[in-house]
Amino acid sequence: MANRPALLLLGALIAAVCGCRAVRNVRVDPQQPLALTTEEAQKARVDGLALYGEQPRGLVPVSNAARLLEQAARTLRDDYDAQWQAAEALAFLAENETRDGFRLEAARRGVVLARQARALKTDGVEGYYWYALNVGLLAKEDRSYGLSAVGEMETALKRAMELDERYDLAGPPRILGILHLRTPPPPTSIGSPRKALRLLQHATELFPDYPENYLYLAEALRDNGRADEAREALRKVLEAKPWPDQQFESQQWKAEALKLRDRLDKP
Repeated sequence: MANRPALLLLGALIAAVCGCRAVRNVRVDPQQPLALTTEEAQKARVDGLALYGEQPRGLVPVSNAARLLEQAARTLRDDYDAQWQAAEALAFLAENETRDGFRLEAARRGVVLARQARALKTDGVEGYYWYALNVGLLAKEDRSYGLSAVGEMETALKRAMELDERYDLAGPPRILGILHLRTPPPPTSIGSPRKALRLLQHATELFPDYPENYLYLAEALRDNGRADEAREALRKVLEAKPWPDQQFESQQWKAEALKLRDRLDKP
């Protein structure tokens, strides 16, 4: 599985931090016990990765991929890669599913699997990264996790940056920057347009050809009163060729870039 984000746009991640439910208490009710052998689980994993890698990604193949990868992860409980790979596929569903309840359930399952990955390998960037993303998507669907989610995400993303800030095309600084963009400022939360701008500028420095980094950089520039520079960043998104293994995602970036450009152009 390539190190690419299943999810693309966190949207209004936690527009208003509220609620008091703890992310650490998230659990998933076990389904019927699996009867997979280790060999069958390994095959399910291979098949799931192949489905997830199909381009452009779609809900049906990714749903099937997530089902297979989760089955493999539940059988291969001590396999670090199996846990975070399933969490990544579930993050895509938590972001893109059209059915509300399914988004929430996918995020919950992704949180649990990524948490298991972190427990298996405390110095693995993937576990922290996909944990943070699934936590954010969980809070997006259920605002009662808002206060807890911000702290969990910030801690996990800072640790991911320490381990490998380049992972997922500068994913840790990109997502931490989005977190600072989408949360209220202190004392309510950690929101800071200046911190967001620094993080997103750093992401574009690490991967200057990756369009998604410029999409969020444009938002940070706008929030810092730098509209002309924001337009230039959006131009790079709109003129970019589809990213090879993120064709579906590339279409979303362009659509979001057009919306943001329209807002910038309105008096």
